[in-house]
Amino acid sequence: MQVISVDPVKSPVTMRRFAFVLLWLAAIAQVAWMLFHHFRLRESWGSMWYPLTLAAPFLLLALTGGRIRWLASMLRLPLAFAFLEAVSDRLGLLGSSGPGVAWGEFLDYTAKINPLLPGSVIPAVAVLVTICEISLGLGLLFGVKIRFVALGAAALLFLFGTAMTTSGVSQFPYGVYLMAAGALALSTVDASLLSVDSLLQSRKKRP
Repeated sequence: MQVISVDPVKSPVTMRRFAFVLLWLAAIAQVAWMLFHHFRLRESWGSMWYPLTLAAPFLLLALTGGRIRWLASMLRLPLAFAFLEAVSDRLGLLGSSGPGVAWGEFLDYTAKINPLLPGSVIPAVAVLVTICEISLGLGLLFGVKIRFVALGAAALLFLFGTAMTTSGVSQFPYGVYLMAAGALALSTVDASLLSVDSLLQSRKKRP
């Protein structure tokens, strides 16, 4: 019987390459969608502000390969903002400044993109998603267990984007797959500048 060994040094490199390939594919698809909608459908760039401001920055991560620590660390912020802004608006914390997606509307939207789920579990799913978004948003913002939190963000965004796509709702206006791929790539690089992780690590090194 052949024994397959896993090299602990090469495995992270393979994961990083895989993550960045996905990031490039998602970025190319997102850019193509935005160019088509702007030049062919005559949509303004302003109407695509969400993917431009929150998803497009991950193009920089792809272009730099995650080698610039301060840039990778800054990219925690778009992900954190996306999660925390959505929750704040959902709970009515933004008042008139937010899009106004109230809790009831979020329940309806959750049911819409999860048509196979029974209606009785939709409130529980909405609550679970909201808890995950708060936890991931705060973890990314303060830099707590960054690699684990970034992986969790990638998984949640991928599931969200897939639920949207399979239910007939385009994920491109929100750049969900690009942010998911960006979060996955972020989990493979050093994004610990100005973070709780970095602070705890420096304390461990003190004599």
